[in-house]
Amino acid sequence: MRNTILVTAIALALSACSHSAPPAPSAAKPAESPAISARLATVATFRHAASDAAVWVDPADPARSILLVAGGEGGLEMNDLTGARVARFEALEAGFIQVRQGFPADGGSFDLAIVSDQRAGALRVFKLDAAARQLQEITTAPIAINDAITGLCTYRSGLTGKLYAFAATDQGQLEQWEIFVRDGKAGGQFIRRIPAGKGASHCTVDDASGALYFSEESTGIWQVAAEPESDAARTAIDLVEPRGTLHEEVKGLALYRTGNSAAFLVASDAGSGTFNVYSPAGEPAGAFKISGNSLDVGDAEGLTIVSASLGDAFPQGALVVADENSGDYKLVAWNDIAQTLKLAVPTPVAEKAASAVRVVKPRVETAPADSYGDAADDPAIWVDKRDPSRSVVIGTDKKLGLNVYDLKGKRLQVVPDGRMNNVDLREGFVLAGKPITIVAATNRTTKSISLYQFDPATRRLSSVADGTLDSGFDDPYGLCMYRSAKSGDYFVLANDSAEGKFRQWKLVDRNGKAAIELVREFTVGTQAEGCAADDELGQLYIAEEDVGLWKYSAEPDGGETRTAIDKVGEGRLTDDVEGVSVYYGQDGKGYIVASNQGEDNYAIYRREGANEFVGKFHVVANEALGIDGSSETDGLDVVSYPLGAEFPAGLLVVQDGRNLMPAERQNFKYVSWQDVMDALK
Repeated sequence: MRNTILVTAIALALSACSHSAPPAPSAAKPAESPAISARLATVATFRHAASDAAVWVDPADPARSILLVAGGEGGLEMNDLTGARVARFEALEAGFIQVRQGFPADGGSFDLAIVSDQRAGALRVFKLDAAARQLQEITTAPIAINDAITGLCTYRSGLTGKLYAFAATDQGQLEQWEIFVRDGKAGGQFIRRIPAGKGASHCTVDDASGALYFSEESTGIWQVAAEPESDAARTAIDLVEPRGTLHEEVKGLALYRTGNSAAFLVASDAGSGTFNVYSPAGEPAGAFKISGNSLDVGDAEGLTIVSASLGDAFPQGALVVADENSGDYKLVAWNDIAQTLKLAVPTPVAEKAASAVRVVKPRVETAPADSYGDAADDPAIWVDKRDPSRSVVIGTDKKLGLNVYDLKGKRLQVVPDGRMNNVDLREGFVLAGKPITIVAATNRTTKSISLYQFDPATRRLSSVADGTLDSGFDDPYGLCMYRSAKSGDYFVLANDSAEGKFRQWKLVDRNGKAAIELVREFTVGTQAEGCAADDELGQLYIAEEDVGLWKYSAEPDGGETRTAIDKVGEGRLTDDVEGVSVYYGQDGKGYIVASNQGEDNYAIYRREGANEFVGKFHVVANEALGIDGSSETDGLDVVSYPLGAEFPAGLLVVQDGRNLMPAERQNFKYVSWQDVMDALK
């Protein structure tokens, strides 16, 4: 599993370095940033306060577009493109504004304005009728952030089409909320908090790439992923001197993108009074000041960019700057910025085909693991063919042991026998003269293979191991089981956590207890965990985390010969590649499923032939059932047997490494295989 370095630790380390590092040698005085004149200034707001703006673009006549500007205690104001105030709304203390045009809702679409009410510490949503210069609030109650709001931006997911708002708070968090409209009323569903650091403020999101940028005033500019199931680790775009090119305070951020081109990022470097531009690759592309025509910018706050034409004065769009000193808003033509800084024309970005993004929703989630942190890991499904509704999922808690869940996600049993990492099961193993369902797990506490009998009547596990079955590994990790169609023998395969070493043992009856006998050893090369054996075809699938998915023979004399199914990087996978399972169809057909953890999705290949790639899918939130999606998945398992109306074509169980909405300890999500097949059509 990928290790994530805590951002706070990075920040502390940088801080420590800055205090202990010797003074930097004096450098030549940098060249003065060129000045660009604003083409327009609005009238000052009613209370001479300016913090943020948004633009409604008139699709029929861009020159008739409208500015929505925050006027603090004076409320929300509208200006036309002459700078004149055309309307004012006093019902709130407006701090930050976002406009979303053509938002689909209730079978139609309309324009939304999402505004932070600084007095209430909340978000309010309005239906915008720009032609009539009217706003109609549609939130039944303000969306309470319960903290001072220091920034606001929105994101329309390319994965699900959902609209999200990010509110930066005084406590250094970025709160992500889903904004929805149902029956004409708007509301918010809290999704997650992203640690952003004290001083986090302005933000902007690129809908096309899903990249969220935010400024931390005294530290720098950061990027994180905006998708709710994404990793919240952040990447520095630029830092305050001496670690970067910025001066203390960093404020407003905005993006310029046309069509499918890559985006330029613009940042207000308030410490130097300049505006820094970053290329689509994140490299500094120049800086400028806004002065001339008696329209100098004094103290810039929020930035807004419109990439579309706003008429003859702004043929390629405009940068809108909130000037706190003068209490008004300055507009700079983007073509003036591009010409002055000689910005290269952005390279077009290949758009993903609509069919490439496939999503399914979970039908059930299990109770959270008892252990905090990285705990839940790998599931195994037992099917009750007499009464499918009594089928269970056995899941590992790698800080505690094993959990048994029913098909509603309720925990039936906890087996606190050690740090169980991976688990698998097979039916029909003969022990003490009787066929049983045998369950195997890697036990990292005792460095052994733990073996259990599953009782179909009580749906409980009991140990049947002949003592502690030493794995020979310092840290046993991944595990899968195999029943040979050739010999009828049962096997356990497991690997270590570091070097990709695999061992295969034959299961044997030793005086009525289950034991193991080593029959094979081989090495895949680097760290691996997930594996799955195809009992009918005699094949073994192994996920080498940073390399790809391999196919071996599952027989004890199979050796090290292998075939690459897919690769990381040059193929369709992104590290880490984790859990693997086999979906059995008829006549040797079916599917191989793998956790493509680096993309928070799942890759599917055909079981037959050369394992042709079928597609990928994401598991996203099921709002109707109040179940979040799954991400950072380690283990998974799938069965093809029908398990009732919810799972008519079988069940896929995936570990959820983040478990959002609400934020809880890790768990497992149940997905209908029929939903997966429908999504991949």
